[in-house]
Amino acid sequence: MADVHGRAPAQHPSHSAGFDAALQEALRLASGLGDPGNYTVAVEFWAEVKVTNPGQIQQYGVTLSQRAAVPGD
Repeated sequence: MADVHGRAPAQHPSHSAGFDAALQEALRLASGLGDPGNYTVAVEFWAEVKVTNPGQIQQYGVTLSQRAAVPGD
């Protein structure tokens, strides 16, 4: 599975809602890759930030990256 990047605009009522929307987008995109199966993935949360006082999030993001299977699985 190739790395998948999900993004969501900053118009969310909370940071957790913004990251949740980005994760849902990444999972939707991963589902469209056409490679069914079970994968062990790393989930990286990130944000594009405009530096002001206070700073402002411009976009929420999530990257899914395939990892080696966890021993015992």
